[in-house]
Amino acid sequence: MTASTGNAALAAADKSAERRAVAVGCGAHALHDGYTDLIYVMLPIWQQEFGLGYAALGMMKTVFSGALAGFQIPAGFVAERFDPALVLALGTALAGIGYVLAGFSGGVMTLVAALFVGGLGASVQHPLGSSLIAHAFAGPRSLKALGTYNFAGDIGKMSLPAAASLLLVVLPWQPVLAIMGLAGLATAAAIFWLAPRLRAEDHARPEDAAAPAGEAKASGGRFGFWLLLLIGMVGAIILTQKGGKS
Repeated sequence: MTASTGNAALAAADKSAERRAVAVGCGAHALHDGYTDLIYVMLPIWQQEFGLGYAALGMMKTVFSGALAGFQIPAGFVAERFDPALVLALGTALAGIGYVLAGFSGGVMTLVAALFVGGLGASVQHPLGSSLIAHAFAGPRSLKALGTYNFAGDIGKMSLPAAASLLLVVLPWQPVLAIMGLAGLATAAAIFWLAPRLRAEDHARPEDAAAPAGEAKASGGRFGFWLLLLIGMVGAIILTQKGGKS
């Protein structure tokens, strides 16, 4: 009876961790992807406000996207040493602070600095949000959970720009961005409160447990990973610049 009760308690705890992981991962993905696409709503407004050309607008978008892409791997390294839920919450808060700062910016340079801060904070979401879900689910069920996580990003791309567009009907763009940033701070608090905590061995690097005989193979795998990462980053920057010029 005691063993069955213990097993039931463990199963209930696992279910709770799964629900919290999905809620946190999907919420973070929706917010951060919404933040990324919200910039497209603001670009024509900033063009009129500051008299910017298309090249300058493209560079402003590149500042956010470049920080987002460039700091994803460092964010993963930080999460190996600290609680991933804490890193995800702090990154989300930093992204929100970036939008709050953008709402109080009075010139192009301060706005660019705010976009860099927002992109830096947004860099934590993809590596850590997907990691939380992958660790909470086992086997084929993780595929369904990750599919839900990916779909949440599309919801965010639609909902946050739409909400900002509605607010722009009655408010100037600065308060709208500040409101969006405050929403990020509230989401960061929810992430820190709800996210399941991973044990240290859950997010340890595989090579830490590898035998010396497998070091050459691990080294080759790391080289391939960095090569693919470099190709992906270059492609993302090229696509971003083309989007800014179109």
